[in-house]
Amino acid sequence: MDRIVFAEHNLATDGPFNEFQSIVCRRALSSYNQWLQEHVHDLFMESLSRFGVLALGPDESPIVRSKRPYEELPGVANLYRKVE
Repeated sequence: MDRIVFAEHNLATDGPFNEFQSIVCRRALSSYNQWLQEHVHDLFMESLSRFGVLALGPDESPIVRSKRPYEELPGVANLYRKVE
């Protein structure tokens, strides 16, 4: 547990503060408006390391405006790996 850091982070106002191997955000994005969802996904892209894993809720998927920076992990629902 000495390598795990728990910290408060406001997705709406805070910028990236670290490089993460995984981000878990379940059932939060669907309650945000379109602009805030795009902002949060940009934050996730900046915060995830290459090949980092993003876990989203059952009805959520990454918002990508241009290239496909994620690949969906086979056999596991709503898990995505950053490939860019």
